[in-house]
Amino acid sequence: MSLEAVLADLACGCAIRADTTALIETSGRRLSYAQLGQCVERAAANLRIGGLQPGERVLFVVRPSIEAIVLILAVLRAGGVLVAVEPGMSESVFAARMALVKPRWCIAESMVLALAARRSLRALLARRGVVLPNLLAVGARLLVRVGPRWPGVPPAMDYARVCSDPQTIGVGAADTPSADRPAFVVFTSGTTDAPKAVVHSSASLGASVRLLSEHLRFEVGDVAYSAHLHMIVPALLAGAHVVIPRHKRFSATRFLADVEQYGVTHTFGTPSDFMNVVRCARAERRQLPAVLRLVLLGAAPVERAFLRRMREAVPPSTAVWCVYAMTEMLPVAVVRMEDKLAGPTLGDLIGRPVPGVEARIASDGELLVRGPHLFYGYYGHAQIEEHATGDLATLDDAGRIVLLGRKKDMIIRGQHNVYPGLYEPNIASIDGVRKCSLIGVYSEREADEHIVLVVEPDSGEDEAKLERRIRAAICHGPHAIDQSARPDAIVFARLPLAGRSNKVDKRALLELVRERVAC
Repeated sequence: MSLEAVLADLACGCAIRADTTALIETSGRRLSYAQLGQCVERAAANLRIGGLQPGERVLFVVRPSIEAIVLILAVLRAGGVLVAVEPGMSESVFAARMALVKPRWCIAESMVLALAARRSLRALLARRGVVLPNLLAVGARLLVRVGPRWPGVPPAMDYARVCSDPQTIGVGAADTPSADRPAFVVFTSGTTDAPKAVVHSSASLGASVRLLSEHLRFEVGDVAYSAHLHMIVPALLAGAHVVIPRHKRFSATRFLADVEQYGVTHTFGTPSDFMNVVRCARAERRQLPAVLRLVLLGAAPVERAFLRRMREAVPPSTAVWCVYAMTEMLPVAVVRMEDKLAGPTLGDLIGRPVPGVEARIASDGELLVRGPHLFYGYYGHAQIEEHATGDLATLDDAGRIVLLGRKKDMIIRGQHNVYPGLYEPNIASIDGVRKCSLIGVYSEREADEHIVLVVEPDSGEDEAKLERRIRAAICHGPHAIDQSARPDAIVFARLPLAGRSNKVDKRALLELVRERVAC
């Protein structure tokens, strides 16, 4: 199934379920299936009238909302290539990424555009931990703005106009769509000199939606609670209602209230979020609402210690599945909570590969995967036939994948992959820092990894003053790093070294940190 087939099926479903509610925001706004289908078709046509040509890249910076869903579907319907970015990265990293993909168009929120365009406001926000790169400096033409126009934001179609009747009909879709055409670009990692962008084709996106639909098993009238497209699109295809949380931060109390208010049947979340839900339910001496049929956990390792607590908080009627996936391939494997808890004590059981996925173990123990929903390739490089995951693994007698560790030095916190090597040189160049190393320490309390920065200071440095200097430097200025990589704790110690190369001994460093930091 290609992306075009998915969009065609969605349009057909919107016509059939016309008066049924499709999208619900927790702020109170709603959109019916008829309105969703109409808005997507009109917006696609108006984007093409506005100049968007098939294959052109569109920088997209809009928070999850009704507008975001409509515009994402419209860009894809019009044949554009969606370039997804999240604010929170340093200006140098953002500039390098934009220099690589060179988006011609931009769709963004007026507030983000206005705030990011003012250097003084960016500096003020950075000191408060909010990093906003200047979107207007990218060189892309502003195609659509979402929200009231702020001073300094260039003219563009607003959301209401883009969803109005187009002057020309019949220009919504590309004339000769190819299954291999690029449709979605998202960055995973890479330094400012070598940013890495994953490119998904129409074929890989369509195959991903099909696989997720088969596993999520939505029915007409079900209610999905998520801001993630990998749950939203399958839900809409099945005729379910989608509740989009509009809270600034995840709150377990609000989540439980929303589940009961909207009758949520399916949801997706990270282990760290659901650890808070488990605590909240335990404090109130109750289980999760029985209306919840499926909880999908992912975006970070799901530890057995967390699942033992999770099992106590869910009623017998609620299924809990753990999904192993990556930006390059979603999903790869799915395992039930019960099977994971009963699995091997050594390693992390992630289950059998989903239908269509071929998994094998390389000679060095690395897990390699391929399948119809494998991404096309990295931007500017040749097509990928098989993906090296960076995870060490084995296959048990039942053909299930068991992860043994990471081949690469990577930390997973929340939904972010943090590569220490990207940031350590930058931090090490701060005055008073002789050497440094970032390391992840798993916290059973939070069901997530904490990032700890270990600093070997220059002799004579006052550690309290140096810590304040480091925390200020990594938030703004030339030493700023991505918000997702900022440490939860800073430890001052001599870095343990190993081998003739005198590289940091990560195992010894982890033991040192565990002795010094309570997680």
